[in-house]
Amino acid sequence: LPLKRTCSPFTEEFEPLPSKQAKEGDLQRVLLYVRRETEEVFDALMLKTPDLKGLRNAISEKYGFPEENIYKVYKKCKRGILVNMDNNIIQHYSNHVAFLLDMGELDGKIQIILKEL
Repeated sequence: LPLKRTCSPFTEEFEPLPSKQAKEGDLQRVLLYVRRETEEVFDALMLKTPDLKGLRNAISEKYGFPEENIYKVYKKCKRGILVNMDNNIIQHYSNHVAFLLDMGELDGKIQIILKEL
C-alpha cells in the first residue's frame, strides 16, 4: 500500500526572504566612455547621478571648465539624428556607451555633442 504524506503548502512553511534595500550611495550609476576625435584613448565619465546634471558635472570635472558654462548637451545617433540629451536618455540608453566628444564655444557658453559610436 502506498503511503500518503501530507505536506503543508510551501507558503505556510517558509517565509519569503526580505528584499535587498538599495543603499543610499548605491543609486543607479551611469558610466560613459568619451574621447575627442583626435584622441585614441577613451576617458571614463562616471555620473554621480544618472541625469543631465550628473552628465554636465562629470564633463565639467573631466575637462576643467565651469558646469554653468555648459548650455546645451546633444546626442548624435549613429544614423545622424541630433537629439537634446535628457534624463531619460541618460538613465535608460547611455550606460556603457562610447561617444566621440565634440565641444564648441559661443559667447562663453559651451555646447557638447556626444556622437554615438
